[in-house]
Amino acid sequence: MLVDAILCNHAEAVNNLLYVAGGGINVSNFQPGAPPPYAISVGLGLLVTVPWLETNKQHQVQIKLIGEDGQDVVLPTRTGAVEPLNLAMAFNVGRPAGIRPGDEQVVTLAANLVSLPIPAAGKYEFVIQLDGELVRRLPLRVQPAPGAQMTFG
Repeated sequence: MLVDAILCNHAEAVNNLLYVAGGGINVSNFQPGAPPPYAISVGLGLLVTVPWLETNKQHQVQIKLIGEDGQDVVLPTRTGAVEPLNLAMAFNVGRPAGIRPGDEQVVTLAANLVSLPIPAAGKYEFVIQLDGELVRRLPLRVQPAPGAQMTFG
């Protein structure tokens, strides 16, 4: 299966159409001088091309966030615990009337991570697996916003 993916400001999958706002980002800025963790918001839009022989089967997409060291990024949860980011989305596409043997189908998926508490500035990657197989890596650099530094004194 083929997976196309994009980082954006916001993504929605509605009626198997992918709607993306601010698509193609690879940098997220935070206010200079702000203490970590840095709350960023990012969306992920995915198009999964499903071959004929993979229809009528359950499939699983998993998305993890790793840091520059290649390790899972551990984030605080609402309960006060900390754990790695691990998004899971499942789908099963059938064979609707009108398609022919050998036809591919496209499934759209979207996820939005609002106020994601990133622990430090640096380079991160969203790692996307489909049925346990690595299919995409989307880099995201988290850095102070360019421009004048705010100082108080």
